[in-house]
Amino acid sequence: MPSTAACKLCLQYRPLCASHALPHSIFNYVLRKNDGKAIEITDDESTPIQYSSDTWDAKLLCRNCESLLNANYDSYGIAVFRGHEGQTYRDASGVTLLRIDQRRLRMFFLSLLWRISVSTHPNYSNIDLPFPWEEEMRHALQHETYLSENKFTVTLRKLHDPTPDGGFSNENLRSLIFSPFGRKYERFISVGYPFLGFFVEVFLPKIPKEYSKRANVLHGKNPVFFAPFVDVLSIPEIMNSLVQGLRKHNKGISKVN
Repeated sequence: MPSTAACKLCLQYRPLCASHALPHSIFNYVLRKNDGKAIEITDDESTPIQYSSDTWDAKLLCRNCESLLNANYDSYGIAVFRGHEGQTYRDASGVTLLRIDQRRLRMFFLSLLWRISVSTHPNYSNIDLPFPWEEEMRHALQHETYLSENKFTVTLRKLHDPTPDGGFSNENLRSLIFSPFGRKYERFISVGYPFLGFFVEVFLPKIPKEYSKRANVLHGKNPVFFAPFVDVLSIPEIMNSLVQGLRKHNKGISKVN
């Protein structure tokens, strides 16, 4: 029987679904390629590297609200990054997305951020946004309105590995799933995570102009968006996790064959 509690979106007491912050289809993509299990690496020193089929779900939303977010945001966002919406062009400096709806794509990533913040799954526990920001996002998502670009700057870059031999392939990078991580800047914070071969970073309450590079900011109604390359190993949080995994592997702290 579904558990009954207050839905995080509509706030009504209803049976709740097993909801996902990062879309379920991302986990399915990884698990399907690896016989239903993925390799899990934790940041602590003692937990061994192990296989996992956890898709990081939690009881968050009623069925109506789950369907609302899926229809308005998830279906479109996933379609863009799977190549079913628009067109993708790659050159030496990055990836250009053609014929896309930047406003809708921006709202897709903000809907993920809201779900990350309200989720009770342990892998999202390090992200807990202030209630006024959560509530502003919740209201917009529930009532299907647009969050002003004066707040919540969404940036998108394409992950790549320039290592000549033995580096991460594009397919490897599409399979990376990390717990979202927070960063503190002088006058704002951000939440970042890899997403199907891209790196998403959302700045709150807004990234000052002197820090902003308009080339990688989702904004306006332009159907063309350019995502410049970012070296996956230049992202400290990802690099540290990979180093931790290598350290555990070398010490034999692993249950992976």
